[in-house]
Amino acid sequence: MDCRILSCGYTGPVSIHRKEDIVRSVVLHSTVRLLPMLQQISSGIKLYDLLSLVQQEKDICRELFVPGSFCTVDADFLVKSLSPVFSEMGTMRHQRESTVVNFLQDFTMGEDENVDKAEKQKNDMHINVGKFCQWLTGQSHIPLSHAEREDFKIVMEFDHDCQVRYGANHTICYPVINACSRSVTFPVAHLSTYAQFKTVLSQAIVHGYEFSRY
Repeated sequence: MDCRILSCGYTGPVSIHRKEDIVRSVVLHSTVRLLPMLQQISSGIKLYDLLSLVQQEKDICRELFVPGSFCTVDADFLVKSLSPVFSEMGTMRHQRESTVVNFLQDFTMGEDENVDKAEKQKNDMHINVGKFCQWLTGQSHIPLSHAEREDFKIVMEFDHDCQVRYGANHTICYPVINACSRSVTFPVAHLSTYAQFKTVLSQAIVHGYEFSRY
């Protein structure tokens, strides 16, 4: 420990009575080391006009530089963000679409409660809210600014015609996403039960972004 203190430029005796002098030397040494790095970062972000934004929005931009400051998406935030595009009220299509929305709410609200931590680590197919949001929107954290949080919507659309396009005997279709518009289209014909919904959605998320049909 004495060697580390001396390496920071402190040359006096190392004792509790010189605590303030020691701390001052350590802080100065750390600042001198970090200052060139910070200056280099500052010069870099100037290229993208980010420096002025950081200076104007210090509280918001602090989240970009402090590890662990992002708020992970939770089930409540996700459910409130859902924006289903329903068919006409009272139709069979509307009933099936409502069922799919209920399945998604149950899926996001219930997954963390039904699987313990040990099982989650062993089970690659386990999907939490963060994974779902990352797959759908490209980010697993809640938007930083209040305005972005208010505008954050996940558009849910529904495909009722896959059997017409691919034939009644095709096995499965997966949800299709558009991360740019934060929208997802669910193949209603393959989501009649919650078990089907959970299996199809989990496979779609785990196995990547290519939604093949078999």
